[in-house]
Amino acid sequence: MAKHYDKQFKLDAIRYYHDHRELGLQGCASNLGISHQTLSRWQKELRDTGDIESRGSGNYASDEAKEIARLKRELRDAQDALDVLKKSHQHSGKMTEAIYLEVTERAEAAHKAKRRVSVSGMLKILGVSRSGYRAWLKHVPSNAEKRRESVKAKIKDIYDKSKQNYGAPKITQVLRKTGETISERTVGQYMKQMGIKAQWVKPWTITTRDSDFSSKLQNILDEQFNPERPNAVWCSDITYIWTIDGFVYLTSIMDLYSRKIIAWTLSNTLEVSCVIETINKAKAKRKIEEPLIMHSDRGVQYVSKEYKRVTANMQCSYSKKAYPWDNACIESFHSLIKREWLNRFKIRDLFFHRQR
Repeated sequence: MAKHYDKQFKLDAIRYYHDHRELGLQGCASNLGISHQTLSRWQKELRDTGDIESRGSGNYASDEAKEIARLKRELRDAQDALDVLKKSHQHSGKMTEAIYLEVTERAEAAHKAKRRVSVSGMLKILGVSRSGYRAWLKHVPSNAEKRRESVKAKIKDIYDKSKQNYGAPKITQVLRKTGETISERTVGQYMKQMGIKAQWVKPWTITTRDSDFSSKLQNILDEQFNPERPNAVWCSDITYIWTIDGFVYLTSIMDLYSRKIIAWTLSNTLEVSCVIETINKAKAKRKIEEPLIMHSDRGVQYVSKEYKRVTANMQCSYSKKAYPWDNACIESFHSLIKREWLNRFKIRDLFFHRQR
């Protein structure tokens, strides 16, 4: 039957060894009637944690107290393992390597705080090989591995600076500007390994309905999206925005020269009055004198009598039936603000805040 030693005996044994180093670890252990492995283990425990845990049966008031202490240790190890598992997904690479990283960070933090943590206990609960973990600790990364981790760190930095919006195409562009030679496919693979991805547009909802398919409505713009001066071409579109209280609708007007939104209006209906209000805002802001092209789709709002009246001094241009690419610039803008911002939040009291 294995002998049990109390805390004081262990501390005295370690002190005896330090006072008689000329005897060596094995000599001291032999004089004390213990194995040199046991003495070495006690010494390492004291060095790593600043204390020695008493586990012998003689240190407990009863078998019940001993069992409670064992269950507490298991619970602590399980809690540590759970925390490791929660945080491991934040690391890039394979899950096993991510667990190794987090276990190491947790062990180092515990050592600094002089708190005991069982690495073996965590690895056992997580089902990870202890020998594999020790081999990983001794592994020296190759130059290729170092470069891969460096690129991943840059990807994460760019991704975070974009407010978690950028996907592989944009991140690749930014990396190339810094001198990195890397393909979009590789960036996409790294992002998948890291568990990060761009924001995506939610399913499309109809906001305007084509109502006039006649050949009288001409596409004057004809996808010429780069006018030579401001106020030469404006384009308009309506898009939906989801809120907790239901859909609201954003009407925008963009000056194609600068690609800037020069007027916008929010409403809870698709009435033509909202389009008229937006056009009047744009006119007042730009104080236009020269005739310009106003491009839109063929929705009922844009072919109404009220719309034709307010655009009487403009050349009205219309996209082809069910062909959003003819109005690509403002369609893209609406898609962008929803993908990168609006769809990421639950919006409430939208009109209240707009009218304040």
